[in-house]
Amino acid sequence: MSIQSSQTKPFKIFIGYDTREDLAYEVCRFSLLKRSSIPLEVIPIKQTELRAENLFWRERNKLESTEFSFTRFLTPYLANYEGWALFVDCDFLYLADIKELVDEIDEKYAIMCVKHDYKPSEGTKMDGAVQTVYPRKNWSSMVLYNCGHAKNRVLSPFFFLILVVL
Repeated sequence: MSIQSSQTKPFKIFIGYDTREDLAYEVCRFSLLKRSSIPLEVIPIKQTELRAENLFWRERNKLESTEFSFTRFLTPYLANYEGWALFVDCDFLYLADIKELVDEIDEKYAIMCVKHDYKPSEGTKMDGAVQTVYPRKNWSSMVLYNCGHAKNRVLSPFFFLILVVL
């Protein structure tokens, strides 16, 4: 299903931003814009800005390997719970038109992602961080959010307060 034909606004893409990976962010952004045949609005999710705006308060956990490990889940909120938006990790390189992915959007879903069974073979990852094995590993690396879907209303700055208590 193509949402772009009836949509006049640019498609929103939120890229997880980590201060240690600025170049990766710039490459990801450039590759998206270079190959896209549809208008895009590319927005970095910067934890420092979210903290400055009192939208993210969670203390950093030793298992978080990037600054966007949790802020990625604010995508529907940051898109004002309207339309569809894509979240992607900053280390993606796009070699094809993102419109191909946008054309796969199905309104019946709250989110769409690749449900692959990934089991890391290495014990460490970026910057020597511990490689934690858990179910659904990497499913949140690239997610299409149906931001207006009722199930995504829980994804707000207050969601992280609940996680802190748990």
